[in-house]
Amino acid sequence: MPTPDFWNARYAEPGWAYGEAPNAFVAAQTHRFAPGDAVLDLASGEGRNAAFLAGRGLRVTAVDSSAEGLAKTARLPGGDAVETICADLATWSPDREWDGTVATFLHVPADLRPALFRRIQTWLRPGGLLVAEWYRPEHRARGLGGGPMDATMMVSADELRGAFHAAGVLLLEEADVTLDEGAYHVGPSAVVRFVWRRPGGAPESGGGA
Repeated sequence: MPTPDFWNARYAEPGWAYGEAPNAFVAAQTHRFAPGDAVLDLASGEGRNAAFLAGRGLRVTAVDSSAEGLAKTARLPGGDAVETICADLATWSPDREWDGTVATFLHVPADLRPALFRRIQTWLRPGGLLVAEWYRPEHRARGLGGGPMDATMMVSADELRGAFHAAGVLLLEEADVTLDEGAYHVGPSAVVRFVWRRPGGAPESGGGA
């Protein structure tokens, strides 16, 4: 698993490792958040999603283990309004909840994911939304570029079904897409996309498993 030193070195490279634009799936799902919602961006990297969301009137907290990446957030439009926290998600224990959480390509070893998925749910208020995208194992099996070399660090739809209550699933799909996100996420990609509402809030129409 890459260390903070690995990510600091990557984000110190010239330019933007994963581009300046937000992830396309996150951008397409932004309508699900209400103006002024507090949104948590996990493994924020250089802040592309966080800055985009802040620029649309959301109150964004960006968390990443790389201080180098977080420092670049303010250089993006909207990024100066983002709260940044340098922390390891495996041990981070915030004392508050958020209206929404976004996570793109948050890949960790398989043995750490069940606990991380449980923790993510506790960071959402009842009715709060998770919007997330990962590479799925087929990506590595097809020999496509980008993402972790170890396919066990990728996430399947079945794993998500087992980790999150079915009543909260608004969208769960495996998709074959073409990414254009900086130098490291480019070309044909096998991904899984997920929108989930923590039970306890008002239901949302639309979407589907």
